[in-house]
Amino acid sequence: MKEPSSSSFGDLSDDVLAKEAPTDFFGTAEQTANLNLLAQYVRENRFRPIFVTGPAGYGKTTLVRQYVARSRSSEAEVEWVNLSNNPDPLQAIEATILRLQEARTRNRLLVVLDGAEGLISSAQLERTLNRIFNWKIVRNVIVTTRDTEISIRGARQINVGPPEGKLYGLRDQVATPQKRIISVVAPHIVAANDVLIEQLRRKPEDLFKITPRQFEEVIADLLTGMGFDVELTPETRDGGKDILAYMETPIGKLLTLVEAKQYNKNRPVGVSLVRSLFGTLMDHQATSGLLVTTSRFAKPAKQFQERHKYQLELKDYGDVVSWLMKHKS
Repeated sequence: MKEPSSSSFGDLSDDVLAKEAPTDFFGTAEQTANLNLLAQYVRENRFRPIFVTGPAGYGKTTLVRQYVARSRSSEAEVEWVNLSNNPDPLQAIEATILRLQEARTRNRLLVVLDGAEGLISSAQLERTLNRIFNWKIVRNVIVTTRDTEISIRGARQINVGPPEGKLYGLRDQVATPQKRIISVVAPHIVAANDVLIEQLRRKPEDLFKITPRQFEEVIADLLTGMGFDVELTPETRDGGKDILAYMETPIGKLLTLVEAKQYNKNRPVGVSLVRSLFGTLMDHQATSGLLVTTSRFAKPAKQFQERHKYQLELKDYGDVVSWLMKHKS
């Protein structure tokens, strides 16, 4: 191919490729199994995209980096496109396709689209994948995304769970809530969101117009208003946050793991996200889990929650609007 671009791994060493993996990250059975599964899918599948999915900070990019550095065929070249940090992801994809047109190589090519969540629609992504696969040199395409509901025809999926012994995220991880966060984080959230929350009270449909990060902060502030102590785990490289909400009661401390998903109102939350939250809840022995969305929940998600109704709670757009109306009233 032409000279490696800034989005390509062609000029990077293995040490750089693997630098984000924490100590013994791939010593765990689950992560090793995911790495082996990814290698298997790459060997077996052509013209079938491979999606590596999971919440922010669970190691999706790390997993793919490790495969690229250690397991890919020596004959395969890699074109890595970082979408999460790109102000115009569609333009970045167009530039990648242009490089494919100009490629002068007989080697097989692996294309990685890193951080595709919320940046382009499913229809756009499917059209993009079809265009990329039109080039004979492209052997495989790997897509990393926080979206776990994959509707791309023929796609293979690997869902990355939380690293063993950790709660949310690979860096600066928080295993248990710390009260000191409240004095640092919560006042900042209130100051930043008071005006926004008042605007949303007057015009709730703007919940679909704010950024996903703002939505998470609004939910954190609403929970604070309900009497919870709230902690936002550190922001990860792809912009995601998770919320820990806990409360002191006469019978002990209650910890709720909260996921906030800003979805289009026509896109229901599927059961896989609910299962993922339940798995994290069980793994870390929290009191309960709460999934909040601007959308609604698919029937299988509601059925799963009903089987675990004392440990899982689902709140949709109507519930969020109700919280807004009652906030500080």
